[in-house]
Amino acid sequence: MRVDPYRQSVVDLEKTFKTNGKTGLTEQEARAQIKECGPNELPEGHRDTWLSIFIRQFKSPLIYVLLISAVIIFLVAPQKLDAFIITGILLFNAIIGTVQEGRTSNIVASLRHFITTKSVVVRDGKHHIIDDKDLVPGDLIILKEGERVPADARVIEVERLKIDESMLTGESKPVHKTADAIDHPAAITDQNNMVFRGTYIVAGSGRAIVVATGQQTEVGKLHQTIEGIDTDIPLKRELTRLSYFILIFIFVICLLLLGIGLLTGRPLQELLVMLTALFICVIPEGLPVVLTLVLVTGAYRMARKQVLIKNLQGVEALGRTDVVVIDKTGTLTRNEMGVTTLFADGEEYDVTGEGYFIKGELLADGKKVSVEDNTPLSQIGLAAALLNTAELSHNKKTNLFDIKGDPTEAALYVLAQKMGYTQDELYKKYVEQYEIPFDSNLKYHAGFYKHDSKGVAFMIGAAEALFSKAASVPISFKEALAQLLDDGLRTVVVGMKEFDPQAIVIRGSEQEQYEAYQRLIADGITIVGLCGIQDSIRPEVPEIVRQARDAGLHVVMATGDHKKTALYVAKKVGIFREGDEVVDDERLHTMDDKELLSQLDKITVFARVSPQDKVRIIDAFHKQGDIVAMTGDGINDVPSLLAADLGIAMGQIGTEVAKQASDLVLLDDSFVNVIHAIEQGRHIFYTLRRVILYFFSTNMGEILIVLFALFTNLPLPLTAAQILWLNFVTDGFLDIGLSMEPQEPDLLSATWLQKKERLVDWQLMAKSLYMAIPMGISSLIVFKWAYTGMPESLDYARTMTLITMAMLQWFNAWNCRSETKSIFTLGLLANRWFLVATSFVLFLQFAISYIPILQYIFKTVPLSASDWGIIVAMSAPMVLIEEVRKLVVNRFLKKEEAQKA
Repeated sequence: MRVDPYRQSVVDLEKTFKTNGKTGLTEQEARAQIKECGPNELPEGHRDTWLSIFIRQFKSPLIYVLLISAVIIFLVAPQKLDAFIITGILLFNAIIGTVQEGRTSNIVASLRHFITTKSVVVRDGKHHIIDDKDLVPGDLIILKEGERVPADARVIEVERLKIDESMLTGESKPVHKTADAIDHPAAITDQNNMVFRGTYIVAGSGRAIVVATGQQTEVGKLHQTIEGIDTDIPLKRELTRLSYFILIFIFVICLLLLGIGLLTGRPLQELLVMLTALFICVIPEGLPVVLTLVLVTGAYRMARKQVLIKNLQGVEALGRTDVVVIDKTGTLTRNEMGVTTLFADGEEYDVTGEGYFIKGELLADGKKVSVEDNTPLSQIGLAAALLNTAELSHNKKTNLFDIKGDPTEAALYVLAQKMGYTQDELYKKYVEQYEIPFDSNLKYHAGFYKHDSKGVAFMIGAAEALFSKAASVPISFKEALAQLLDDGLRTVVVGMKEFDPQAIVIRGSEQEQYEAYQRLIADGITIVGLCGIQDSIRPEVPEIVRQARDAGLHVVMATGDHKKTALYVAKKVGIFREGDEVVDDERLHTMDDKELLSQLDKITVFARVSPQDKVRIIDAFHKQGDIVAMTGDGINDVPSLLAADLGIAMGQIGTEVAKQASDLVLLDDSFVNVIHAIEQGRHIFYTLRRVILYFFSTNMGEILIVLFALFTNLPLPLTAAQILWLNFVTDGFLDIGLSMEPQEPDLLSATWLQKKERLVDWQLMAKSLYMAIPMGISSLIVFKWAYTGMPESLDYARTMTLITMAMLQWFNAWNCRSETKSIFTLGLLANRWFLVATSFVLFLQFAISYIPILQYIFKTVPLSASDWGIIVAMSAPMVLIEEVRKLVVNRFLKKEEAQKA
């Protein structure tokens, strides 16, 4: 019987999984394991079948009303065929909805492939960065702060490791992990030497042997799946509420009209048929499917632009953003950190090389410098190598580096290698006794080592953190620090302290050890050098920042960097301009909420801010009524990512915790794509508006002709089946064509944001009514002209009315391409999808008039050339009417703007 991994010693664990706690598996063993166990993946989860999607198309109050209408027509109308036609068109509409929803589901599923998570694994004694799915039982993995645990694993080495297991156990308090075996049966919550897939490393580091992957993990056993895009968005719920409002409104109107009709002597049977048709007119049965398709297509388009939308509500909210709070590293800069300047022993050194490539050398006054032992330079190199916890992997295809860990530590380790130091060699001479991992509150990273029977502690951290622990700080260091900051470099200070390794032996608890080692370096350390680290600014950022300002966005930098470094970069990219203000943590902490709010619009740079400070800044913008987008990459950014309306995580340097907490992920970490995403969000907003405008205006036109007929004592101008045909043809094809309209110009303008338009407002309703009135009147005129009062003329009159209404809606679709711009300004050939849709709709109108089977079903008759001439003459002015409105409104707006100027 196999013993549970948490009860096994490390030696027994190695035997069970045929691995090695130092060198891991071999590549050959790993390949054999993955063939046997399969990839480390969870199933995508239950996906609806085509049948279940099809049935769901009928689960709508709108569809219920249509089905009731079919029943009413079947019971009271002399012609039962209309009832079958309604049912048939509903079935066909359900098929269209099923196809569209199925396509949406496929797009959502394909978005999963845009993001992959990676792990650091030791194989053949070497560190590799591989996809999580390639992990196998027996793999030796490296655990780092801010990462997600990729598989269930048994911890064998630990450095103050704390795991957030709330998603698995429900316990919100992080769990301290140990490498010791547990000698009794224990529940998951008590297995303190195990880490589980999907949980998060909130502090410390360690090593662990994978014991379960894929569905064999605890998460896999619970059948949990990765988080996907939620298509049941607030926008959809809002439109559902709107549908209920429409139904209640039309129900009240129908009761009123029923009473009027009975009082005027209309037969009940005729009234029921007419009011049923009115119900059918008002129902936008295809709207929810089209809107969902528009949103998901927009999300997919953004993913192709390196912006992954995790929540569809983010698509709509993007265009609403007022404030963008951004970090510096990786977003405004390339995140190719490199040490360019050293200061040690009173002398400044230049460091050559590019990015993370180790080719480079140290220069003093332009001459190459060799690093000698027991010098400040050598101590900098030792500290940079020994304290590195980052992993670098070069991708030869893209010539880029994959980084797991802190980019600053990666840059320092590259410096150490340029100086001739490597971890593998140093670990043979320096035996680690203890490590204090970097913490945003401590602001330093420290390691304690035994070397030649002596003890030495190395520290790397912020100047204020290490200077306060130093016995003394020469003035030359302070001057050098000021110069490096003025040059826009990120600075780290390297310190050291020798100690007696025997005097610090601690046998108490982990917390007691931690406090003892902290006391050891609380004072008396020696400052050995300064490192100036440069991260080159992305060349496209200044122009994008200008566009963001033009778009009315308040761009704010909130960074943990020193005030001078932050200000240097902010000036370079155009975030900080003359008259703006910079606030660091000291000043921020002295400001009360009232003072902060009074100066918020002037502040463009927050420096040296903590995670709590960032949350306070976001809350301040919320109090102003602003919609805030926040970028972040680390575990310390999670509170602010959650506090913001839109959390934006970095895809390359971002931790798994940050990605999980965000609404959007920038796959290439570039601020450029934040602005592109906002622009795309505004385009999607207008796309939704034009589709809704088209739905409402065409349906209102159908309602009006039925109302006009009732009040003028005329027969029903359109049968229920003919109204459904109109809705199917126009709503089913032209709205899709409208959703493909090219992106509007000037979306990144301040005037767009100042409008503060809503998706459905009174202006849109007024425009819909303005377009609907001429459609109703023109169709009624054609009906009255064609209907002579003789029964045999009714089919002809209804055919003329049907085609006239279809053509009016056809011309109205051209109007709805823009709410403000003339179709002649837009260009008749700009939207090819729209041209295809309009051409197909025209073909269908000819088909219903001349194909015998369609004539029989919809009670139509062939039309002559002169009939078509009358139809075009009555429907073409629809374009002119809307062009006049746009002309008048645009002139009024220009006049208003001129008066304001």
